[in-house]
Amino acid sequence: MSACILCIEDEITLLNDVRDELTTAGYRVLTATSANEALVHLQTTRPDLILCDVMLGGDSTRDGYFIHQHIRESRPDLADTPFLFLTALGHRSAIIEAKREGIDDYLVKPVDYDMLLATIKARLGQVARLRDHAQRQQPNLLQRLQGIFEQLPGAVLLCDPAGQLLYATPKAMRLSKEEGIWQRNAQGHVIWPALSAATTLKMQQCLNALVAPGERQVLALERTDAGSPVVATLLCLESPLDGEHTERLLAIFVSSTQSRPLPGPEILRQLFALTPSEAAVALLLAQGLRSEVVASELGVSSTTIAFHLRNLFSKTGVTRQSDLVALILSTGWAMPDATSVMAKK
Repeated sequence: MSACILCIEDEITLLNDVRDELTTAGYRVLTATSANEALVHLQTTRPDLILCDVMLGGDSTRDGYFIHQHIRESRPDLADTPFLFLTALGHRSAIIEAKREGIDDYLVKPVDYDMLLATIKARLGQVARLRDHAQRQQPNLLQRLQGIFEQLPGAVLLCDPAGQLLYATPKAMRLSKEEGIWQRNAQGHVIWPALSAATTLKMQQCLNALVAPGERQVLALERTDAGSPVVATLLCLESPLDGEHTERLLAIFVSSTQSRPLPGPEILRQLFALTPSEAAVALLLAQGLRSEVVASELGVSSTTIAFHLRNLFSKTGVTRQSDLVALILSTGWAMPDATSVMAKK
């Protein structure tokens, strides 16, 4: 898959021209005419490069600098994504200000498309070289993690904070090939074509929130196809780069609710102080059964199931049935303390 470029420009004619030039050059292009439209794209898409006008529709508070600041402060996964200005502000002071604010490159209108394409190619190439270098610095780490991850019952993906895939277990590769839940695009980023937009956004938000080694999140992944429900556990790891610096890594443990082992009812009762009936309801829901089917299985009314469900929410601290299922399944798959592996030489 070709590189994805987010182009933000409030002049429609110019925006269409730039889109056509980039598309002809082989890039995938997302377009936005305002900061709000750009932020909507960024909720569900991770562009490989951002091309942005400085002044957007006369709104000085939500201009190109606003978008740049939002990305650098709120999206650590886009830390290495090149951010380029394409603007009519060509005087020296404007260029200096942009450089001081951390803008990666500055192109002046009218557009020189040969220069634009050359700059984009150079920036994307630079990012690819840096990522390749970072991966070569940690072969021993990846070898250690391979031995652990390949023994686990589900699929495991290991990524850097930018979403660049570093390693996938054989089970993860089969999950990608047979069910298409995840894919690796041409730039090496992990994408999730089989998940709903809301689930993809929630996963990205959770990954961004994991900053300390050992932190984890459990998610039920809502699919857009008819495949079996999937649960993901997100884990933050820390990789030593040298004697003084470390790099954050993210492990994503993915498994089908049909293949993931369920905890026993007694374990659930002890963990969450459940009654026997509540534990029975929770386990049936974790098997993917609907509430009315659970009621039929247990020989009770739907009202009784709703009562048990409210108690389950209260005792487990979740507010949605999908999160309850994810929590239950996470207790059935005991993961090794992978953070201890990071400290080994």
